[in-house]
Amino acid sequence: RRPSPVSMLLFAWAWHAPHAVLPGRTPSRAAPQPSLPLRPALQPRAATASCSIAEPPEAELPSAATTEALPPLFAQIEKSLEALTGNPQLLLEAVVGLNLPGGVATYDRDRVVGYFQRRPTLMVSRAYEFLRAFQRVRSAWEATDGSVDRGVVLRSELSALGPVAVKVGQTLSQRPDILPEDVCEALKGLQTSNEPFPNEEAYRVIAEDFGAKGPLAPGLPSPLQRHEGFDPDAPPLFAKLTADCIASASLGQVYRGTMHDGREIAVKVQRPGALRQCLLDGSVIIVALKAIQGRYWNGDLLAIFDLVASGIVQELDFRNEARNAAAFKRSLSFLGYVDVPVTLPELTTRRAMAMEWVHGRHLSDLAPEEAMRMTFMSCEAVTAGLVLTGIVHADPHEGNIMLADDGRLVFLDFGLMSGVEEGVMEAFASGIQCVLSKDYVGLVRAFVDTGFIGTPIEWRAKESDPWQTTHPAGPDLTAIMAEELRERMEACPGGGSRFGALSIVLGDMGFFWQMYTPPYIILLIRTFLTLEGIAGQVDPDFNIYEVALPWAVQRALSPSTPTARRTLRSSVLTEADSFQWDRVAALVEQQRAEQREARDKARTGAAKAAGAAGAAGGADGPAP
Repeated sequence: RRPSPVSMLLFAWAWHAPHAVLPGRTPSRAAPQPSLPLRPALQPRAATASCSIAEPPEAELPSAATTEALPPLFAQIEKSLEALTGNPQLLLEAVVGLNLPGGVATYDRDRVVGYFQRRPTLMVSRAYEFLRAFQRVRSAWEATDGSVDRGVVLRSELSALGPVAVKVGQTLSQRPDILPEDVCEALKGLQTSNEPFPNEEAYRVIAEDFGAKGPLAPGLPSPLQRHEGFDPDAPPLFAKLTADCIASASLGQVYRGTMHDGREIAVKVQRPGALRQCLLDGSVIIVALKAIQGRYWNGDLLAIFDLVASGIVQELDFRNEARNAAAFKRSLSFLGYVDVPVTLPELTTRRAMAMEWVHGRHLSDLAPEEAMRMTFMSCEAVTAGLVLTGIVHADPHEGNIMLADDGRLVFLDFGLMSGVEEGVMEAFASGIQCVLSKDYVGLVRAFVDTGFIGTPIEWRAKESDPWQTTHPAGPDLTAIMAEELRERMEACPGGGSRFGALSIVLGDMGFFWQMYTPPYIILLIRTFLTLEGIAGQVDPDFNIYEVALPWAVQRALSPSTPTARRTLRSSVLTEADSFQWDRVAALVEQQRAEQREARDKARTGAAKAAGAAGAAGGADGPAP
């Protein structure tokens, strides 16, 4: 039995991107080396955060008439080529466009895979590392005598494999419905306590990228002190900077510092070699996807991977993160409680960035009532982005959300974002309303609108049969599929309240109903599975659909597509164009009742949790 689309999706989620890309051409081993700009006088293409395939500018070769007059230019060309071919990191940066003045990295499958295919030893060695890690984890899983801690082994292996694997672990840490709770707990350390890289390497990046001429901070020597131009008497870059990192995640680690004007800051530094490691892993995955393309998946695996790989390239440029943070804050300013750390533009580069220090706590450090409030606000903010603004934080794990001391909800780490088009927002809003009202015919239509189900709808009796557009039960495949969906949702625990339950149902139905996975939907599914995992820790009965309902209704009342306008019209007007006051009043009352129920449930859950905490504290006796 082949893997379900959802199980395959859980493997693919670690890679991410905010925009769609065009699938590249399949490269050959004899693919030519990428073109590199050879003249500094050439004007590069405008820096952009787009993920579309971008070719570097072609070199303008001098004509025969000017060759003799340009010996300095040729000397410079020769020197540049020697530097590029002698430094693999510089060559790899040229492959993704970072060698251009002011350039922002862009992804091209042909160039990236071509780079590593000319280095087959690296790809084979990396594939072997993946295999050996899998074998060690499987061995730990099969141990039944309790002598091996599965969570510790899995966390260690994922951490050792690098950024891509760490992101897998971060999301799985929020999914106790996929992994045992003890394993999830062990994986949570990957969110902020990953294996750090040496401080000296981080200090070098800070000094180089921020242009430090002297010490980094009092008592903290600069790694550039032996370099020409270093001035030991120059003012320190910072008034204070921690000697060790305070947090370490998949792509970088964080130091705490203080500016000379007293502002407290966090300094984020990218892991050395992160770009090369991620692109190498991506090339290995592309080769694997080509081997299974068309066998176990109804969508275009390479197109999906192109989407997520372009995102990892963007995430490795902190200038993109600063722009994403500002856009996210503006998009949700109407909520009044969502905030992001303010970045310092003068201290933001591709490899390092400084931002204001946030005084607050993460979920694990909150009291039950605070945890419930933060969870509700987080779900409300993310779902508002999904159906109203189209700007979604796609990595909302515990380490990336804080409750500030003044009550603000603060999101961190904006390297991973999703962009949602108007039509898709309206389809999701419709789907949310349909789940809550148990309108499964409407839910199937919403799936069609998102591209998750094709037109016409296709079905088969068993996996070996070809897809067909007819069904023994009748001609209306929408109604037939909706009935099967209803039966499965009612039989699945949490079918009307958990997004994960819907994913399981669709995964099982995918064997018999033709379903697709549009590239853009990968991040959105990952976002909600992660968010729902956090909510489940606070309240097992938390209904993410109920939190999203007000935004879904608001989107439905502000349609931007012809289909949505027809839906709204049919909801409030009769065929004779008379206003249906009774129906509108009923909808309003239903929403108010659901909001009251959600508030009562939140208060009850918080009271139970507080009571349990009090009982536990009483058992330990009074504090000294």
